Amino acid sequence: MSEKTFDIAYLSDNLLDLLSDIQNHVEITLTHQGVPWAKVLPLSQAEPRVAKAGLNHGSIVMSEDVLEPRVAGFWQGQVKISDDFDDTSEEVIASFYGKD
Repeated sequence: MSEKTFDIAYLSDNLLDLLSDIQNHVEITLTHQGVPWAKVLPLSQAEPRVAKAGLNHGSIVMSEDVLEPRVAGFWQGQVKISDDFDDTSEEVIASFYGKD
């Protein structure tokens, strides 16, 4: 992997070139007034994966599972929502306003 130094003052003018270098596996060192500030590394060829967060008595715990991309319509035909789902009885509405 090759390396390249890039001053952030010129970032907006040369962003496409910078992204092209990263895509071509060039390690970029960002500098500010000649001082190294950050290093940008290309991702490995493997897909980045994000661990799912689980809940354990109110605290977040990382599990071994890994998020998979969502698929549109995955639950189609498996879940039924009642026709009167959005209907609310007068009795329920009245209870929100403290009426009997």
